[in-house]
Amino acid sequence: MNQRIAIPSNEGILWQHFGKAPQVTIFNVEDGKIIDSKVLQAPEHEHGAMPRFLAEQGCTDVLCGGLGQGAVNMLNQLGIRIHAGAPELPVEQVLSMFLNDTIVYGDPSCHHHCEGHHHE
Repeated sequence: MNQRIAIPSNEGILWQHFGKAPQVTIFNVEDGKIIDSKVLQAPEHEHGAMPRFLAEQGCTDVLCGGLGQGAVNMLNQLGIRIHAGAPELPVEQVLSMFLNDTIVYGDPSCHHHCEGHHHE
């Protein structure tokens, strides 16, 4: 199975708020093995920008910390699988734990990080 897994990030660490991440690290994974990766500048923080950006990049999955219901709905509509509540660790470590099925997920909501603004 081939996957293109996006992880919102900053300087190689998983960024806890999906829509506000400064970067996105995208990994190409084939049969559970990392083939390659690239780091891209994330789009400006506005409603729907990150889900559309990930769809444009051909992502099949997103591995992230917290995200709002609007982002969940849009990612579902775009057919991108969501793995939320991932820990704030180096992206390679998070992905390795995900691929080895050893990841421990926390709270996937973004109420800890949003401070009451409109969610993506």
